[in-house]
Amino acid sequence: MKIAVVTMPVMNGRCEENFQYMTDKIERAIRDEADLVMFPQNAVSGYLLGDCWNDREWCRYVDSFNDRILDYSDKIAIVWGNIRYRGGRLFNCAFYAKDRQTHMRVKKNADSFLYQDSRYFCEQDIQSAIEFGDDVIALNFHDELQIADLNLNIDAQPYLYDQTWEVKGSYVYVNSVGIAAIGKNVVVYPGGSRVVVNRNLLYEAPLFQEAYALVDTRSDQVMQPQTPSMMDALCMAVREYDEQVLGGNSPWIIGLSGGLDSSVNAALLTYALGKERIFAYQLSSSYNRSITIANARQEAEALGISLHSGSIEKLTNATAQVLEEYGYHEKDRETLVTENIQARIRGHLLSTFAQIHHGVVCNNGNKVEVALGYCTLYGDAVGALGLIGDLTKVQLFDLAHEINARYEKEVIPASLLPSFSGGAISWEMPPSAELKDDQLDPMKWFYHDYLVEHLQKDMTIEQFMRSYLDGSIWESEIATWMKYYQLDDPYAFIADLDWFISTMRRNAFKRLQTPPIIMISENAFGNRTEMQPAGDLALYSELKEQILHLKK
Repeated sequence: MKIAVVTMPVMNGRCEENFQYMTDKIERAIRDEADLVMFPQNAVSGYLLGDCWNDREWCRYVDSFNDRILDYSDKIAIVWGNIRYRGGRLFNCAFYAKDRQTHMRVKKNADSFLYQDSRYFCEQDIQSAIEFGDDVIALNFHDELQIADLNLNIDAQPYLYDQTWEVKGSYVYVNSVGIAAIGKNVVVYPGGSRVVVNRNLLYEAPLFQEAYALVDTRSDQVMQPQTPSMMDALCMAVREYDEQVLGGNSPWIIGLSGGLDSSVNAALLTYALGKERIFAYQLSSSYNRSITIANARQEAEALGISLHSGSIEKLTNATAQVLEEYGYHEKDRETLVTENIQARIRGHLLSTFAQIHHGVVCNNGNKVEVALGYCTLYGDAVGALGLIGDLTKVQLFDLAHEINARYEKEVIPASLLPSFSGGAISWEMPPSAELKDDQLDPMKWFYHDYLVEHLQKDMTIEQFMRSYLDGSIWESEIATWMKYYQLDDPYAFIADLDWFISTMRRNAFKRLQTPPIIMISENAFGNRTEMQPAGDLALYSELKEQILHLKK
């Protein structure tokens, strides 16, 4: 059987545009004398459309494309995903059409960290075994498997850096590529459509790219599977967000401090969009070290982007003078007030530069900072998109090495990356907001990254504390870093955990006001529905007392 496999960039909500793309590929498949052409799940409308699915007039419109696709089935068999709207009920379906005869399978509802299918779609058991010449084929979603000679699986599966899965048996798998910007998440679809027959990988589409391929299921040519690249995922998300949401020609404004986060973002933006549209600004103060300033200059030169350097001291001093007019003298203020003034001045200037250029600001916050609210609202929390808001600092270390390898030169300065020797971590330039003298970020890197990444995904704080109580924590991957930070002392462990939990809980309001982020994990903060205020800590307090008694 010759199958035209279409890894399609499905545009959310743009049905006519998607339909035209599909008809172009159908006509190409006919010219290629394919037996069947196959498209992803929800190819007509996109999948993650939120409450658009409650608009019944819209649903009728989306459904109407099924008849238009059916008109092409006189010349070729077609498999595609779309909804069926009947009698006020909405079904998410996989369709097969040949000679204007259709088969349909209804998707089972997925309710998880991202999907809320049962809120919108109905379920119905419909068998989809289809005779195709001498073979029996079956329609499926995601990793489903039926008894058939060949399973046809359609999907709209996002890229999640920490998840792997596979379909068993012989199958054709077709996935979407591109993004879906829904709520505060920018979901990344990796594509990666593939054909596997008798456990042999006959074809796999290039990851994070649209593709068309004519695949003969009788071929004896075998490919090696690809490994997804986080850098490719992020860059594709930037390009698609820039095109679909911002129109494809907006300048991007970035505060290039010379630290790791902004350095990674500048490199990603440049790689994704080209150097001409990136405008970097170094907004220094008296607290910025010379090595930081030099790092920003070094990276801008390596990337070939424009860097505008200046000082915010005049605005900081002017703000202090205005505060004194209101009776708030510097000697009577907490230092945090002055720190946040600097951050808000930077946010104000970046937003102003963006308006001058008719562009948008890139947000530089990472996942640990978002979790702990280690940012200033209307300061470094501004921006149109958070490129690394779902990446911990540890993931940024790895990404920085990948960026330098891709550019084949030192784009991210080596001084920003840690080195390890004798079980210890050392930095030439430890992470710092540089908002006061000798300031270092309060995070315990690697350890707090672990907590942020695992809490509310595969571990509760109570489970973590119980593992400390029963000693099993010392067999886990995080034990080395807990000992490094001397958290094998119960008092130190609880003191740090108290700080971490209280800081995270009281800053939920900040997380609600940060920009949309590119989602690469199940527990991305853009996807969470957080309770405000948070619940009580009775169980936490009980376990805390038990841990403190370990010291006695």
